[in-house]
Amino acid sequence: MNDFKKDILKDVKRIQEEMDLLFDHFYKRRHSPVLTARRLWRPPTDVFETETGVVILSEVAGMKRDDFSITLSNNILTLRGERKEIARKTRSHYRNMEINYGMFERNIYLPEDVDPKGISASYRNGYLEITVKKKTKKKGKEIKIE
Repeated sequence: MNDFKKDILKDVKRIQEEMDLLFDHFYKRRHSPVLTARRLWRPPTDVFETETGVVILSEVAGMKRDDFSITLSNNILTLRGERKEIARKTRSHYRNMEINYGMFERNIYLPEDVDPKGISASYRNGYLEITVKKKTKKKGKEIKIE
């Protein structure tokens, strides 16, 4: 597949994710919490590429390492987890509620040159950082002309 087609596919996937966010935002505002109780939320996530790999940085404060699941299949890295709501000692009437709780899922489309065996993850200060190394490019064998 040439680079032009790869770029178009990446753009289409990014547009699809943005449309999913817009639909979720619209749906959440138009329907009661009872109807959307099973909805997934999406933690803010940065994805950037370096010379040696792809780095995914996701903001997921208030969670433990065991609350996450990371899988890689067909160059799609899937981050799943659940942030449990903080138990309140007294009944509260919210004036503002912006922190998302419950199940979440993010699908990150990775370039073809990543190494599925070269994945590492760390969780510090409310950020989950996942690094996926790129495959090392093999240099061709130089052939001497006699």
